[in-house]
Amino acid sequence: MYEIKVENKAVIDAIQRLQHGAENPRPAFLAIGENLVESTKLRFETSTTPNGVAWKPNSPVTLKRKKGTKPLLGETRLLSNTINYAYDGHTLIVGSPMEYAAVQQFGAKMGEFGRYSQIGRVRKYGLNTFKGSAGTKNGFPLPWGDIPARPFLGISAEDEAMINNVISDYLMTLV
Repeated sequence: MYEIKVENKAVIDAIQRLQHGAENPRPAFLAIGENLVESTKLRFETSTTPNGVAWKPNSPVTLKRKKGTKPLLGETRLLSNTINYAYDGHTLIVGSPMEYAAVQQFGAKMGEFGRYSQIGRVRKYGLNTFKGSAGTKNGFPLPWGDIPARPFLGISAEDEAMINNVISDYLMTLV
């Protein structure tokens, strides 16, 4: 599990205002969670980081294998469709349960996860063939090429403003 902590002073100050000013901050945190899920999903549509920097495009090889041209969207949109949040009364977490979410967020180097191994392929296709070599110590690296980081999690300037507005609005309802 990977963790990204918010170190944005304005966001931290707003959260502290909420914690000190509200007996039950849960409704505000739930509203923030809903908004962060939506802004995170939007990053998949715009192919940008929380700071607005464009993601690196897919390689020509990857584009041939995919139907779409936008990184991370894929044919199923599974990663973007599984963005969710959880609030336990102390911590608000936004993320995806997908195993490959961290690779998309942080990137990965070719072979970082070992090599593809399936001995039955050697028997079926023969050693030193593309399909057969996958079952040997010389098998194919995982991932088979470098995957650039394409951060989708984080707090944008718009998110920061939204958090401040939600907290201010919520605290105003308590007065």
